[in-house]
Amino acid sequence: MANRNSIHKEDLLQGFAALGLRKGDALLFHSSLKSFGFVEGGADTVIDGAIDSVGESGTVVVPAFVQKVNGESATYRTRLEAWNIHSSPSDVGYITEVFRQRPEAVRSDHCCDSLAAIGADAEAAMGGHRHAGPRYSPWDEKAFGHGSPWDWLVERNALYLLMGVGFNVCSIFHYNQALWVERNHANTSNPRMWPGFNFSVMGERVKSAGLVSQVCVGPSVWQAFRVVRTLEHVSRVLNDEPSLITLSPLKLYGE
Repeated sequence: MANRNSIHKEDLLQGFAALGLRKGDALLFHSSLKSFGFVEGGADTVIDGAIDSVGESGTVVVPAFVQKVNGESATYRTRLEAWNIHSSPSDVGYITEVFRQRPEAVRSDHCCDSLAAIGADAEAAMGGHRHAGPRYSPWDEKAFGHGSPWDWLVERNALYLLMGVGFNVCSIFHYNQALWVERNHANTSNPRMWPGFNFSVMGERVKSAGLVSQVCVGPSVWQAFRVVRTLEHVSRVLNDEPSLITLSPLKLYGE
């Protein structure tokens, strides 16, 4: 990959191809624009590179999470009260905010854990969030619920990309946590317990299992994996190594 001071679209296309991204794929990426240094064309070039890589039959997804209200960290209920699917800004990276404001982008309807998609299946991928079936988490039962965009990503065995960021922001691990709650509390009432674990440590487990591909685009380190095998592996690790888990009562965030 390029090691010039300036990153161009062709460098990005080469990076996506090196990770095995194909036409028709589903892709979710977390991102740091700063990790590249300077990108010719900025965030739009990164977005266009992703869209071009999956082609007209593919779909690109980014997190469009809301963690703050009026610039301050907010509880679940504060975020719910302030939520506007059209105007609530994504605060998980500049690229995601540019992405979700594109006219062709479809945003899912969730006050904390919304995602945004562009591509052939954007409507299908995002449309189920508001009415997702219960799968409990600190961000309510719909955030990672049945029929949510996260289920769609699993159904499509999406390529999950950490673009210049680490496993500490690997949000699909929250999906693993919600699955753990579902398995371990399927027939019980509250108090449910939430299985906290160190995402960076789990990332090392995933890499040690040979599930992660890595390339560099200039100074930006990209790490990617397919979601199905990775989710299965993380579930096995949590089952086999319970010492990695710190249990706490499951409550809505901030309560």
